[in-house]
Parts: sequence; C-alpha cells; structure tokens
Amino acid sequence: MKKIAVLMIMFSIVFIALAESAQSADGKIDNIGVTGPVPVPENNPLTKAKIKLGKKLFFDDMLSGDGSMSCASCHDPDQGWTTHTRYSPAYPTITERRNSPTLVNTAYGKVWIWDGRAGSLDKQALGPMKNPLHMNQNPGLVVEEIRAIPEYVVLFKEAFDGKITPLNIGKALASFERTIISENSPFDKYALGDKKALGPGATKGLELFKGKAGCIMCHNGPNFTDNKFHNLGVPEPDDFRSRGVQTSLRFDLKRTKNSDWMNIKSDIGRATITKDKNDTGKFKTPTLRHVMETRPYMHNGVFESIEEVLAFYNAGGGDHPNKSPLVRPLDLSDEELSQLKAFLASLTGVIKY
Repeated sequence: MKKIAVLMIMFSIVFIALAESAQSADGKIDNIGVTGPVPVPENNPLTKAKIKLGKKLFFDDMLSGDGSMSCASCHDPDQGWTTHTRYSPAYPTITERRNSPTLVNTAYGKVWIWDGRAGSLDKQALGPMKNPLHMNQNPGLVVEEIRAIPEYVVLFKEAFDGKITPLNIGKALASFERTIISENSPFDKYALGDKKALGPGATKGLELFKGKAGCIMCHNGPNFTDNKFHNLGVPEPDDFRSRGVQTSLRFDLKRTKNSDWMNIKSDIGRATITKDKNDTGKFKTPTLRHVMETRPYMHNGVFESIEEVLAFYNAGGGDHPNKSPLVRPLDLSDEELSQLKAFLASLTGVIKY
C-alpha cells in the first residue's frame, strides 16, 4: 500500500509540474488564441519574389529524381496540406512508414518532422527532396535542370540575384510555406471577442479542452502545439510489419546512424535522432489547426477518424513502457466527446496562398 501511495504522489507531482509548464503568466492554462506575426529568420527575409518562386517549385515534379512527385504530392492543399493516406506517398517502389504532417501554420514550428530531425523550416523544405525514400533527387542535378529553364532563371534573378543553389531552393520553398497560414476560424473570431462565433457545443468543448480532458497540456499556444515530443502508446497499424514498411524503417534507421538498425521493428520516434532510450516512441505534438481536414491521424495514420482519436485518448491511450504520465483515462461521456469534436471543428479557418 505504501508503494502505491508513493507512486500516486509522484504521479501527482509530475502531472502538476507538466501542467504548470503550459500555464500562462497569470497562472491559468488559457494560453491559446489567435496566432501572431509569422516568424521569419534573419538570414531569409520574406519577399514576394521568394514566395512566387517557392510556390512554383512546390508544385513542380522536377524536384523528384524521376519527375513523378512534387512537394504537393505529400502536402496537397485539397487534403489539408497533407494526404488522406495512412503513409506518406514515397518514391516509386518505396513504401513509407509515417503519415505526412500538415503544412498548415508550419511557419510557427520550432522543430519539424515527426522526430524533430529538422531544426529550421528552410532545412525541412530541402530535406525530402534529397531523401532517397521521398523524392530521391540530386540537388546538383536539379540546379542544372533549373538553369536550363528561362522562367526559373528570371525568378531566381528576382529572388536571389540569379544565384541558383540548393540552399536558395530550400529558402524559396520555406518562404512559400510561411504563407500557408490559417486565419479567421470560428475559434479565432471567438478569441477576438465574438462570443457568438462558437455554438454551445463548441464552447463546452473548449472548456473540456482546457479542463477535464486536459488536451491543452500538449496542444497549447495559439498554434495548439507545445512543439515537444510525447509517447502516447499509439498502436501500430496492421500492415506496419509488412516487408515494405519494415524496409523503409530499417533504411532510415541505418542512414540516421542507429547501430541496432537491423533489429528494430517499431518506429522509435524521437530516439531515431537523439539515440536516447528515454525518447523511444515519442513524436512531435502536431498542430490542431484544420485538424478536421488532416485525416488519418497520428504519426502512422492508424486512426482514420477524429472519433477514433478521441476514443483513444478517452481510454487513456495505448500500452507502452515509455508512455507519458499525461496520458490517462478521461472518463468523458459521449456528449462530452461530441462537444470536444465540435470545438476541434472550430479550428478550421481560411488559407490564402
């Protein structure tokens, strides 16, 4: 009994400490609201010329090795800037192992990709092009291709004084991606003072989000993410142990210098990059902006509907020895789950690009 009591006290201390980390200056966990100005790095100021160039590059199949894929193949504007497939589209003959993250409000990120391997949006924008699993393109070759296209020569002259380099390709793509911003959602209107913007169900859902359901512990800030990594005990899809997925998994583990790459059969998440066992199974908290448009859900696309996601959280997540102490049974009623869903729907706004 003493052991149980001690464990309960320790859990309470951890939970309170984590809760305080999400609190605003006045002590309330209410630091969600309307997003502010888009963060722009000093070494890549935003210009109309870069955005125009980046947009053209984003939708150009030339960025893939065989000319079959563009950035939009995995981040489709008509599919919530992701794709409605379990696994991200991959280079021909390749099967991916993770779901494509949405690019909605990606400009507000602090780390990118599910395991946080990209420390800047400029780096992330260039990464998939070079990755053999994704677009499998040689940056030097694509530079030569671009130099042979008069329209691109003009666009690079306007954006980068004519300097066509892999680095500037990444900067242009990132500049365009910084314009994929959600605005004027029902929640935004509500946060700006229009209390009629949310219906009764969504308003109650907001209260649950910040209170009983505890969603705000990880999905906080104006972009509804703490930009941190957590293990939720997310189950593997039925096909995760298939040959194609396992080949993709092991290939990436090897190229990221994991010594035990031959024996790892599950996606170890953040530990892929840090090599820290304490990071095993942890994945980056995604934004909830436009979440109703970004199915399927989780890093591996295991849940097809938002109802499945809510049921998963309500049950206390899945089983994993490294699961976050924040993930616990919520005891939400069907009505409360419906109210949470109504609130999540209020996070879909308008994106102009």
